[in-house]
Amino acid sequence: MTGGTLFLIILAIIVFAALGGTVLSSMMRRRRLRNRFGPEYDKVVAQHESRREGEAELRLRKRRIKKLSLAELSTEDRERFAAQWTRVQERFVEAPSEAVAEAQSLVGAVMRARGYPFADYEQTAADLSVEHARVLDRFRSAHAISQKAAADQISTDELRTAVLYYRELFDQLLATQASTDKRQSELNTRGASSGLASRSSG
Repeated sequence: MTGGTLFLIILAIIVFAALGGTVLSSMMRRRRLRNRFGPEYDKVVAQHESRREGEAELRLRKRRIKKLSLAELSTEDRERFAAQWTRVQERFVEAPSEAVAEAQSLVGAVMRARGYPFADYEQTAADLSVEHARVLDRFRSAHAISQKAAADQISTDELRTAVLYYRELFDQLLATQASTDKRQSELNTRGASSGLASRSSG
């Protein structure tokens, strides 16, 4: 074997190793995004012309949230908001539509207290997707019901559903980071276990 041939073989090995490392790195980034965003990952990717563009959008969302410097609520704030939610639930008995509007407003107040800008609905949903992707579809459903309620085109059962869905997000926003991290870890572990089970059955 000549020196030139050996050089080409070594060069080919280096190139293949680099390509393999790039592919592996890309797969790991994709897996982290899937774990972080859950169902929102597929939704965002489907809205873009390519997977790469969709994933770029999700990474932009993460960078935006980092810049917001979100803060946990103090114990006093959590207790105050929890008491306000109790009043929302009590109000539902006599005035369901008004209770839904108050639930939506209270969720917005908690978001602002945490450091989220709460104005434009689409941006709000995008911001929530980074830390609260698992309940994002329910937040969207609650928002849609709230809009119908404002037009008096709603049933009491739908109003009750909206309050329940707002409550799920409300609870997550009030939770401490430690409990949020634990919940996210459990979800990721569950997702990884499901993936292993699927591969085993395949």
